[in-house]
Amino acid sequence: MRAAALSFCLLLCAPGVASAQADRPSKPVPSLSRPPRIQGGLKAFGSSLVLKPAVPEGATAAFSAKVGARKDTLYVGVEATDDQLQAGDLLTLSLYFPGTGPTATGYTWRFAFDGKRASGADSGTPQFAQDLVTAAVQRQGNRLLLMASVPVRAFPRFPSVDPMVFDLCLTYEDQDSADSKAASISNCQSGNMTGEALRLPDEPRKGLKLKPPESVTSLEPRQDGWLGWDYMSYPAWAQGDDELTPVSLRSLVAPEAIIPSSADLNVPDTLSLPDGGRIVTVVTGKNPYAVAGQCDAGVELRLGFYLLTGKTALRVLEWPAATCALGRTSSVELDEEGVLSIRYSNGTSMNFAWSGTHFSRTELGKR
Repeated sequence: MRAAALSFCLLLCAPGVASAQADRPSKPVPSLSRPPRIQGGLKAFGSSLVLKPAVPEGATAAFSAKVGARKDTLYVGVEATDDQLQAGDLLTLSLYFPGTGPTATGYTWRFAFDGKRASGADSGTPQFAQDLVTAAVQRQGNRLLLMASVPVRAFPRFPSVDPMVFDLCLTYEDQDSADSKAASISNCQSGNMTGEALRLPDEPRKGLKLKPPESVTSLEPRQDGWLGWDYMSYPAWAQGDDELTPVSLRSLVAPEAIIPSSADLNVPDTLSLPDGGRIVTVVTGKNPYAVAGQCDAGVELRLGFYLLTGKTALRVLEWPAATCALGRTSSVELDEEGVLSIRYSNGTSMNFAWSGTHFSRTELGKR
């Protein structure tokens, strides 16, 4: 029941959230004629748009920052001053596009006077995105200068059509001694910029030349490709850097995919459509029958079906694979007329007809 309520909210509530974020007051990020160099400091951006933190009383550090965009890259320059600039002082850059749905998260990168630092597993930032961000750092006495380059391939999930409104949070953690608590200053509160957000030009997005279906509302870079999301649990679309296989597709759309047999599910690896098209199955979620003799009604396994074509894959159906009400999937069959039948251990049978682009629920073939 809880899972059904969540799905309902994702379908009806999330579009409203995205619309509200698209209408959020924002300032355009200036376009740059050339990449800024650290030798030019913040003047290299040639812009009057300056980001400053709210500096609490008694703070002994402060910073100013500027941003700019050129081709496929966002540039962030920061000048920080600290009365005691030490190895424990960290500058964190966080990037988040709030209009990309309730399951989207932001990414963070950390820097110090010796360069980029690891953000840690708890940051939610994938390693490939960590590696793609480069930075030049200079220390001049009590002054720290950072020039970071964030390519669109390192972005967290961002809008596919709506304005690219985002929060850029900069937080300086001032650690004056090893045994003292770091004092933080930031231009954000609770993960949101104080005042207006920022808005990227369309150039970085257009340069990708991706062609997802109209249902896709946000795009997400992955190490080996791209995902297109709507408001369902599974991505609506995927594109690999190379031709996709069942194995690489699962790795791309659901790195946490489980082997069906490990949850006592009878789900085939692939299915063949009447026209020869190949459907790949993907199972994710939490097994409600993980404890023998019990069923946890608060979790479920879900089954995704993807039509695989070269480098791209289109989600054509998403349906429960195991719940307390239905039981476990006992069989999945696709006949020569394109009727898909999914049967469950409690005796329920559900049927779907192939439309040419997706499966739709039907009574055809019901016994």
